[in-house]
Order: sequence, then C-alpha cells, then structure tokens
Amino acid sequence: MKKMIDLADRKRNPAGEILEAGQNYRKNEVLNNIVPEKNAKKHRDRTCHIHDLEYYDITYNCLGVSVMDMIGNRSRSFRGMLCALYRKIVDLANRQSGGIGFINFDSDIASYVGGESDTEIIDAFHEFFLDLNMSTRKGCEKPYVTFNFGLDTSLNGRRATLRMLEAYEKGDDRGNPFIFPNMVFKMKREINLEQNAVNYDLYCKALSVTAKRMIPTYFNCDSISNKMYLPETIGIMGCRTRVVTNVNGREGSLNRGNIACVTLNLVQMAYQCNGNMETFYSLLDENLESAKEVLLHRFHTLCEKGMFEEYYDEKYYLDSDKHHAFTMLKNGTLAIGFIGLWDAIGTIVGKDIEMPSIIDKHYKMAIEIIERMRDYTDKITREETLNFSLLATAAEGVTGNFAQFDNENMGKNFKACKKGYYTNSFHVPVTMELNYKEKIDFEGRFHRLCNGGSITYVELKEMPERNIEAVKEIIEYAYKNDCNYIGINFPMDNCCCCGFTGRIIERCPCCKSDKIRRLRRVSGYLSEEKSFTAGKRKELQQRTVHMSMNFMSEE
Repeated sequence: MKKMIDLADRKRNPAGEILEAGQNYRKNEVLNNIVPEKNAKKHRDRTCHIHDLEYYDITYNCLGVSVMDMIGNRSRSFRGMLCALYRKIVDLANRQSGGIGFINFDSDIASYVGGESDTEIIDAFHEFFLDLNMSTRKGCEKPYVTFNFGLDTSLNGRRATLRMLEAYEKGDDRGNPFIFPNMVFKMKREINLEQNAVNYDLYCKALSVTAKRMIPTYFNCDSISNKMYLPETIGIMGCRTRVVTNVNGREGSLNRGNIACVTLNLVQMAYQCNGNMETFYSLLDENLESAKEVLLHRFHTLCEKGMFEEYYDEKYYLDSDKHHAFTMLKNGTLAIGFIGLWDAIGTIVGKDIEMPSIIDKHYKMAIEIIERMRDYTDKITREETLNFSLLATAAEGVTGNFAQFDNENMGKNFKACKKGYYTNSFHVPVTMELNYKEKIDFEGRFHRLCNGGSITYVELKEMPERNIEAVKEIIEYAYKNDCNYIGINFPMDNCCCCGFTGRIIERCPCCKSDKIRRLRRVSGYLSEEKSFTAGKRKELQQRTVHMSMNFMSEE
C-alpha cells in the first residue's frame, strides 16, 4: 500500500522518520488483519478512504473541551493556568488522533485574569503560543489545537481576548507568524457584529489580525444549521469539524467529538458510471452503505479494544464517568466525508467545469448528490441510534492520492485525474475565474447539508494588511450567505532571519536572505508549503484569486 500520511504538520526529525515507518507498518497490519476485507479493498482501491487507519482500534479522532475540564478549578495565576493547560494539551494530543477544540476559550480563561498588566498577559500568551508550536505531538508534530472565542462580554473575558489577539499578531521572538493555535472567532448577532454591540471592537481586532496572519477564521453562530443552538454550546474542533446533534444525550460540541471518518471518492464513481446518473446513484448508494459498515465496525472495535482507561476518571468525554466505552463513545459522531463533487459532475456530463455558467447549469445535480448523502446519514442515525454526519472532507492526504491511483487504473481517459488532484468537498474548481461573491454564492447552500463540518475560503493575491474593510466585506458576505465556517487565504511568506512578512518571490527584500518560510492554508490549518502532499502542491499552484486588485487597493 502506498503512503497516505498527512505531512502538513510533520517535522523532519529522527522521531518523524521512525514514526512514519511505524505508521506504515501499523496501517498495513490493521488493513490486513482487522478491517473487514470488503472494506479494506474499498480503501486500497481509493473508493472509501479510512482516515487515521493506524488508530483504528486504539482511539477516537477529536474532542471539544473546556479549560476547567483539563485543569480543574484550582486557584492559579494567569501564567500558571496557561502552563498547566499546555501540559494537559500535550497529554491529550498524544491520546487521540485528531484535534482539540476549546469551545469557549474566552469564557474559560476570564476567571484567571487578575491584577496582571496588559504586558504580562500578552507575554504569558506569547510563551504559551511558543510552546504550542513545538513538536510535542508524537515527537514530530505540533498539537492540533483550536480556540473558539468572541462571545464573552465580561470585562476580564474581553480583556483576555484582546491580549490574546495581540500576542498572536505579534508572532514569535523574530516576529514570524505562529502556525498554532487555530483561532476561531464566533460571529453572533447582537454580541459582536453590529457597531453598537459590546464585542464589536473585538470583532474588528480579529479582522485586523486575520488581514496579517490568516487567523482567526470565523464560525457563523447564526447560520441555518447553528441558530437553533445556544452559541456557547457549539464550535469548531480540528480544521473544520462540527459536532452538535446527539441522539444519545446532551447536544453541543462540549465533551464530544468525531470518533472516526471515511472519505468517498465521488470522482471514481463518475468514471465508472459512463455518464449514466442511475448508475452513479447506484454506486453512490453502495459506497455509502460500505462507509456505514466500516464506521460501525470501527466503532464497535473501539468499544471493545480502545485505550480509554485514562478517560474514565476525567471529565473530558461525556459519560466517561460511567467507565464504559460504549456509553462514552455513543455521544460522538461517525462522519462520512466526500471529495471532488465538481470533478465528478464534469466527468458525468463530459464537460470541463471551467466557467460559472457551467456550474449554474448543473447546480441542481450537485445539490441533489449532496442531499442524497445527507439523507442517508440522517436515516442511518435513526436506524442505528448513533450519530452519523456528513463531512465536507479537508482531504489533505487523499486529494492527490485518489487522483494518482485513478489515473493509473480507471480514469486514464478523463481529464479530472490528469491534473494530479481532486478538488476538496463541494468547493468550486480552484482554477475557475470568478469573484468572491460568486464563489460564496455557489458554496453557501452546501454548508447546511454538511452537518459534520465544512469551510468556504476566499483566495486573495496579496496580504490585505492595509485593507481590513476588504476582509470584513468577504467575511460578512459569507455570513449572510449561510456559510458555517469561513476563512481567507493569501500568500504569507516570512523571512526566518529578520522576520519580514509579506509576499517574497525569492529573497527577503529587507535582509536578502533566501531562508524563507512559506505558510499557506489548503485544508483548514496553516501549514508550511514545503510539507504539503504532492496533490496539494499541484492544487496550490493552480489556485486563482477571488478578489480583484482594484478592490484590494489601499484606502
């Protein structure tokens, strides 16, 4: 089996070399000896990819938590609280396969703000962020940590939020951007969006930091999918994961997470159907059933063999105090993801999806495909009394792997796989020339269908540091068009010698160094360009911008 390792956060060091070899061995062992052969074949054939295969019978994926869950309510100084929290984050990051999401980080830390000066709070955050950007996860990766914030209106909560944003904006000791934590600003009407709202100033500060650092991203608490829930109960964990409904207990994102995920290769099904939609839907139904089977097998295998003893005496996971894996894990979600919607449609209809007019023409088909998948996950949630969800997969690892395999085996005569990657989830083709409003218009309607998580991003040519109004207009247009989760991408190069940040072609314009770190977002987290998979590198090279330069001009 070829390597399918997500290298976006992997540091090249001895631990990483050993880990990669061990992961490959472990994945083969799991695939050959634990996964049912029917599902193992689907994985090998790049039809239904099993994510985090090496953790199949060991642990779950991600979790939403609070600071109190991790360090208790013991009296601590602000700096002491962050130090204790860092130790717990490292511990938890090595017990699960995916991200840790703090659902209300601002409210969590407000009570620890005391008599510290603003400078002392900023310095404490700065040290905390430096620690989070060390390779403490498996010895060669940074912990995947997300902080959701923006709703706390208390004096201390607001103060902590502002200082946190200032520390993140400042960067490391040389001024270089931090990669982690991923920070998510929770947008909520009457709390932070209107000019007279109490947290409007925090929203404006968040926008200004985004214009320089690509972080924060933005979570829409008022979308169709989210508005029925209390905003403090929901948030993002990982690069886009959303965990809310629960047929087995308390709803919301706290103390719950995604247990496991698979991704369906829609493009491969399109090759096989030869332009016949009935055949395509038959293949889709078959593979949805296969996805359900392998997720159920994994769930029950975890309930029997998972390493959860350490959780039972903690309050991280809902119902963990019952000391029973099934009772705990039934609160989590099982996600069926998908990749390459528009690549698949282009293959079915025999046209390149290269202009907005072609998307318009086939938009109904696209919606119907995703609605069919969502109807299926809703149906099996009722039937199995477990929380199945539909995820718009990030696909860092499989986007190029799927295309390469299909090109070598079944898609040789199709253009979709020849470009070397498939487009994420429901995103419009990255090569299509359209403005940001058109992109958001096309993608907005899909968010409500993907209850397991989704993101829409807008690509800019340059860092919009001096045009924060442009960032605000994009974010608010996406908010109004029902996007659950929103990000802005732009080239963020920084000189490792002098700290200059901006667009750098070859050498730093200040010190002439060629030691340049190039940060990009292709999945949800920021990553160094040099660590991208081959498929993501090809996608990045072909991405077009979604905002005209005359709009981006300085005010």
